[in-house]
Amino acid sequence: MRRQNLLLFLFGALVLSCNNANVGGNGQDPDDLTGLSAIRVEPPDLTLESSATQVATYGYKAIGTFPDGERDLSSRVTFYLDNSGVGQFNQAQFQGSTRQGGDTKVYAQVGGITGSAHLLVHFSATVKVAPGAGGGAALPADPSLSFKGTAMATRSPQLVYPNNGVMLPPNIQSLEVHWKPGAAANTLFQLSFQSPSTNVTTYTRCGTPVNNGCIFALDADTYSYVANSNSGGQPVSLTVRGSDDNATGFGESATFQMQFSQENVNGGLYYWTTSGNTGIMRVDFGSSSLTPTLFLTPNQNGLPGTCVGCHAISRDGTKMVSSLGGQNDGRLVYIANMAAAPANLVTLNGTTAASSNNHVQFASFNPDGSRFVAIYGDAPAPERNTLFMHDGNTGLRISGESVVLSFEPDHPDWSPNGGMIAFSHVGQHQTSQRPFNCGIDMVQQTGTAWGQPTTVVPITSGKNRYNPNFAPDSSFFIYSESTCASGSTGDDCDADADPSAKTWAGKPQAGATAVALAKASAGGVMDTQTALSDTYPRFSPFQQKQGAGRLFWVTVSSRRKAGLRDPGAYNGGKQWLWMFAVDPDKVAAG
Repeated sequence: MRRQNLLLFLFGALVLSCNNANVGGNGQDPDDLTGLSAIRVEPPDLTLESSATQVATYGYKAIGTFPDGERDLSSRVTFYLDNSGVGQFNQAQFQGSTRQGGDTKVYAQVGGITGSAHLLVHFSATVKVAPGAGGGAALPADPSLSFKGTAMATRSPQLVYPNNGVMLPPNIQSLEVHWKPGAAANTLFQLSFQSPSTNVTTYTRCGTPVNNGCIFALDADTYSYVANSNSGGQPVSLTVRGSDDNATGFGESATFQMQFSQENVNGGLYYWTTSGNTGIMRVDFGSSSLTPTLFLTPNQNGLPGTCVGCHAISRDGTKMVSSLGGQNDGRLVYIANMAAAPANLVTLNGTTAASSNNHVQFASFNPDGSRFVAIYGDAPAPERNTLFMHDGNTGLRISGESVVLSFEPDHPDWSPNGGMIAFSHVGQHQTSQRPFNCGIDMVQQTGTAWGQPTTVVPITSGKNRYNPNFAPDSSFFIYSESTCASGSTGDDCDADADPSAKTWAGKPQAGATAVALAKASAGGVMDTQTALSDTYPRFSPFQQKQGAGRLFWVTVSSRRKAGLRDPGAYNGGKQWLWMFAVDPDKVAAG
């Protein structure tokens, strides 16, 4: 893709005067810092312009306050930034980046005294997509001329993706923008990303239409301009405009807001699929391609060719337990060292007898990976009423540590702090993969013993509440809730890709009020119904900074439409993985 960067900026030096400043005068030793009480950074607030071809530069001053007046300490202090992506200092000279802008504090420090100032670097870039990359004829020499004047309502494109209000990690490398052209005359399009830190504009064609609309993928550089300039900052306004090469008029879409998290999302994402090669897939988050690869397949290392899934991974990412054969089978497949898989893969107990030792359906590791808890609901009671404890090195059951309950548990999750296990309390037994009329219960550990179960989300008629997963700080858990048709125990409410399923949050205590994650459950422009099959939510194990607060990331399986990309029917169509961010302090506040 060829990029042409316009909007070059030239910067003049700003001359500052410091009244009553003694700059090494009156016989003072400039290296003597005795009596230094404060440092003032000049200027206190500054905005610089930058682009992909123009480096923003500026010479800062640090003025020290002493009992006898002020002195220029610019050559004595160390200048640094709290947002190093914006640029760097060469002594007192700031040098910006040609890759991003951003908002930052400028610090000057010496002798344990620090002063600060505010700096905003506003980054601009104009990108023209070469013929072929966006489809259609070559772009005009100056496509901006087609977007002068007042927008016409009759030519307004419709922006449909990304969803309005979305938050994105800065390191996903690429982003698709989807829109409907709005008028047949619109053959030239402008994508505008605007914020206090950014003015990034892309000109392109529609390319090959998809579902009567246009899909344009930002390349990694353009995405980086926008994402890194605004990570942890204010929202970015996205607008699409449509015109033609002859500048006969243009239309403008509604403006959507996007935000970018302060920190990257890293690590490996594992999921189970039945599309193409059935098995457990892995994708490395933040890689340049985001291309999934098969991690564990039915025929791998002597596995007998039946499905392998329902996996759980230790919190340090080194161990995996999964279930072989699905319902009424559940042979335990264990990997004690995922870096050595498949050579290190172990299948425990090769029989298919329902009550055989070491069979599992769902499992979860304790914080250090020395144990995992599992259930096996396809056996008769009391086996199906048991939280089985397993050795984290061998995968074998430890019968003496297992917890026998008076009811059937499902979907166990061991809290990151190690002291709690939450699980689905099955109201009506069907199979472990399709439990009905569930609530959420929890057991707590005192010493080496587990106490009696406590109900934290009650069983309610007409609902199925299941599949809890603890937040990284253990302060709350999320779960799925489905609404059942009258008298139904079938596919609409069996805890297996239920169409009505939405994500809720609850505190791990009796009587706590549950919180519906309404933004996470909201559909996009192209969704025609509210039942989107949001099931099996799972937290990333990492707690991340976001300004003065925190963020947790969640993946969820869903049949919602990704803009113009359509997975098929809302009930029975493909399920895709989606992500959303959660502010734990807002959950705590209800």
